[in-house]
Amino acid sequence: MGVSAKHQIHALLCLSGCVNRFKQIKITSVGVESVSPSGLKTFDAVVSLGIDNPAPAFNIMNLMADVKRDTTAMIHLKGENIAVSGRSSRVYRLPVTVQIDPAVSLLQLAILARNFKAEDYTVDVHARAVVGGIGKNLSFEGMSLASLMQKADK
Repeated sequence: MGVSAKHQIHALLCLSGCVNRFKQIKITSVGVESVSPSGLKTFDAVVSLGIDNPAPAFNIMNLMADVKRDTTAMIHLKGENIAVSGRSSRVYRLPVTVQIDPAVSLLQLAILARNFKAEDYTVDVHARAVVGGIGKNLSFEGMSLASLMQKADK
């Protein structure tokens, strides 16, 4: 049996034995560290992302999030890949590309920004967690933006 096959079997056993731990992963906070415009409706930003991970170390790939008002996506985020430490609770700096939804006009965006109330928004996050080449899709939907921002302030 080759080294690669041994690593894959080890990762598979780890994943199967740690499935419940992966289900216990929580996003504990989200905060914006910096924002810089890169287009009319596009921004580059750095987000602080708090993750409570009782599972082994893994990589987060294909991170995508939607910030919604009611059920309408207003902002789409795409994050770079990050390595999450095993059995830890910490905050990661995550570079993201932010795009205002094409259906949202600049005038509408200005009105929403002027009357912004975090409790009016929810966040849906989708990503893929990968351990030793084997992955699991993660999905966190309907998280309160106000609650995430409060946790980031603590």
